[in-house]
Amino acid sequence: MAGQPPERVADIADLAYDEIVRMLTADATVLAGEYKEKTLAGVKKKKRLRHKSLFGDDFAIRESEDTLSAPDSIDAVNRIFYHRGWTDGLPVIPPSDARVGGMLADSGWDEDLLVGAIAPRGGAATLKKIAANAVMAGCLPEHLPVVIAAVQAMIQKRFNLYAVQTTTHPVAVLALINGPLVDELDFNSSYNAMGQGNLSNAAVGRAIRLILVNVGGASAGVLDRATLGSPAKYAFCFAENQGESPWEPFHVERGFPESASTVTVMGAEGPHNVNDHGGQTGEEILLTVAGVLSNPGTNNVYLSGEPVIVLGPEHAAIVARDGFSKQAVKQFIFEHARIDQRWVSRGNRKWFLRHNPKRFENLKPGDEIPVVDNPEEILVVVAGGMGRHSVVVPTFGGHTRAVTMPIVGPDGGYVRAES
Repeated sequence: MAGQPPERVADIADLAYDEIVRMLTADATVLAGEYKEKTLAGVKKKKRLRHKSLFGDDFAIRESEDTLSAPDSIDAVNRIFYHRGWTDGLPVIPPSDARVGGMLADSGWDEDLLVGAIAPRGGAATLKKIAANAVMAGCLPEHLPVVIAAVQAMIQKRFNLYAVQTTTHPVAVLALINGPLVDELDFNSSYNAMGQGNLSNAAVGRAIRLILVNVGGASAGVLDRATLGSPAKYAFCFAENQGESPWEPFHVERGFPESASTVTVMGAEGPHNVNDHGGQTGEEILLTVAGVLSNPGTNNVYLSGEPVIVLGPEHAAIVARDGFSKQAVKQFIFEHARIDQRWVSRGNRKWFLRHNPKRFENLKPGDEIPVVDNPEEILVVVAGGMGRHSVVVPTFGGHTRAVTMPIVGPDGGYVRAES
């Protein structure tokens, strides 16, 4: 309904009413047959139309075939997968029985185990489907427990995957890795941690995206309605640089033992750089961070949520040297990340008031707008290599909350790479 005037939305609702009633009351078998043949109203088919899975058999639906016969050619397989909307636009590793079996062979997991349903289509995320997408992404077998934990985190109610998958906002799923597996599986937490060049970061992040598309059904322009999207929607996975952090690790802050390895998923925008080469004190650096966070165009401004501050090691060391604990960092940023009302249009003020009356109804002329409701909503992580840069990651706002899950095996014990 994006961009439609209210009267057009009302017309669409009127037209849909009878069909919705019939869907709720008619015989399910009859409806299933009808809807396999149904196309989207008003959408003209094009010669290059992809995403055929939405109108026929599907990687994501329960009754789909277990295997697909295809030519013995990686090029041919990729053409088939691309035109069915089963890729992220880039070539994939064909998930043959042998490759998927190899991914699962030593994991100890039952391939038919249902981890959960992936929104928006409610696709069944069995271990076998998770493994198939991990193969397609280029994962190694030792990456599988990390991908499983990420799926378990994404399906938690407070993460609100349905909204993350279908919004017009450019939200991506950020996966932050903590614990011993960072070194054991060679996740990058240092130079270029959010960039290219590392297998674990790239493959795990990509596997998450392929699962969201192939099991969740969030095909671009169909159920994924992002206006512009973001490069972060290809893969957004990195590890905390615990060795360079002056504070306790992020997963320990969230209640896990340091010996555990975890995945934290966040509904996030792409990273916004914080360039501060001149600041000589922790307060000066944090003031720059707060300034970058004070952006009137983010969801956090009116929906609050949990923006992420990723401090580079040099910035973190200066901040800690000057006596800032992690809690003090959050408090300082909360107090200084404020937006002058001059940068907020009259129309947006009305929009903000409607969505967050608690924050905006008592706002007086001259008052500054806080970016979050309280310091605890600010998440602080240390990552990257040397250099006077940090990153602010705005989020989807209060629609979603970060979820941390332990990386465990079938027995519930923490996974170690050598186990």
